[in-house]
Amino acid sequence: MDNDGDYATQLPIKQARLSHSSRKFYREYLPAPIRARRKPSLSDPSSPQFKNITVNGNVLTPTIVFDTFWRWCAERKSIDDRRRAGKPAPWTEDPIMQTKFFCNTYRVLDKTSQFIITKVIQEGSQKPVEIVFRVFLFNIFTKIETWQWLEQKLGTITWKDYNQESYIKVLEERARAHTLYTGAFQSPGPKWDFPETYKNHLLLLECFMNNDLAGKLQKFKSMEEGYAFIASFPSMGDFKSYQLLLNLSYSSVINFSGKDFVIPGIGAVSGLGKMFGKSIENVAKYDPNIRIAVIRYMMETQQQHFHRLGLEFSGLGPNHLPMELADIEHAICEVDKYARKAHPWIADKKNGRSELRRKWTASNDPYNATLVLPDAWSHARRTITRRCNKIPVVQKRWAVEKIVAHRVNRGRTVFNVRWYGYAAKDDTWEPAATLFEDTPEIVNAYWKKHFGKSYSLARHNTVAV
Repeated sequence: MDNDGDYATQLPIKQARLSHSSRKFYREYLPAPIRARRKPSLSDPSSPQFKNITVNGNVLTPTIVFDTFWRWCAERKSIDDRRRAGKPAPWTEDPIMQTKFFCNTYRVLDKTSQFIITKVIQEGSQKPVEIVFRVFLFNIFTKIETWQWLEQKLGTITWKDYNQESYIKVLEERARAHTLYTGAFQSPGPKWDFPETYKNHLLLLECFMNNDLAGKLQKFKSMEEGYAFIASFPSMGDFKSYQLLLNLSYSSVINFSGKDFVIPGIGAVSGLGKMFGKSIENVAKYDPNIRIAVIRYMMETQQQHFHRLGLEFSGLGPNHLPMELADIEHAICEVDKYARKAHPWIADKKNGRSELRRKWTASNDPYNATLVLPDAWSHARRTITRRCNKIPVVQKRWAVEKIVAHRVNRGRTVFNVRWYGYAAKDDTWEPAATLFEDTPEIVNAYWKKHFGKSYSLARHNTVAV
């Protein structure tokens, strides 16, 4: 039989010879010896990719990358298992995974996530306002070394003792010789008072805290409500808002199921395009929520696909938890990168990228065998699923810098508000009741300065000026 059209032989993951694994792999599912040399056709009928799937009534046609996704998830998880078991390098025979860096199958397994759980959340005050402050501050830079520098110079990190000048001084010193931000993704800040991004990020942090982010998060009835609130602030894009929400979800401040809500990032959109080609791109033109639906489909059918491909997937932790929505989205981003090397003929049409810039070298340095899962994951509310199958509507807001003045208008108190990024000529008069609901800390600070006590909604129509 002529195998020239069998492009499955291009897949570099060799399931048969993983000598360092304690798990079994099935020979009958191994790729045939590589014989194909010509560029394969994605529509080749002899190709073994999964048949069409129907999601929300839409028929989608998988490419070879769809099956590669499941193989990648199983192999990347096995690599982590072998390392935690103390096996020596190399932990895989996959040539791409041996030399290029990829995040873990589960987001929570990544080094940064483990640091957030053990150092940012579990250490320090467990008051919701302090947890939110620490998580947000870390999320700004998403760089462990920056956090450690702040602790070294400032001591215990608290909102109660926060001082903008002190933080700027410490970060300014660090920035002279080191990068403050992670290189994994760009983190643009609002264009406010300062030319330096990190200073404007501190203003953004203050803006969120003054808008009682911790209090509001505890009142939201669904994860998408929290996302819509976070994403409404200046410079908070889809990806940035979702990642912050996921980091906060490792704490007890918000307790929702990991099966509730997902926002596909740029990498996931690209990865889904490689998995389903034009079929998903055409549907997305009239159904912008199709990608969310596909990610949910993949979450709900993961065991079926691992079984179909003869893959052993260990799951997460002692209970062998399956991947949740955030894990699927996270892994799709990684497979989007992996496919640049594994399936180079499936082009990254939007970005035209073909290389993987971050290299990786195996090391037998000690690897933490202990996996720490968030304590908050045991909360009873997380067993209740509140499905959201669409992208929430986000109403962008202006950010309050300060209250300039107040007066009584027709028996009701109103505040003259200065907005971040705007001049005094753009000040507006806002109802006190509305502003107090949105930014209670700013209103209380202003009221204490002028009247020596906290503001109360009961006063908003009784104060004479």
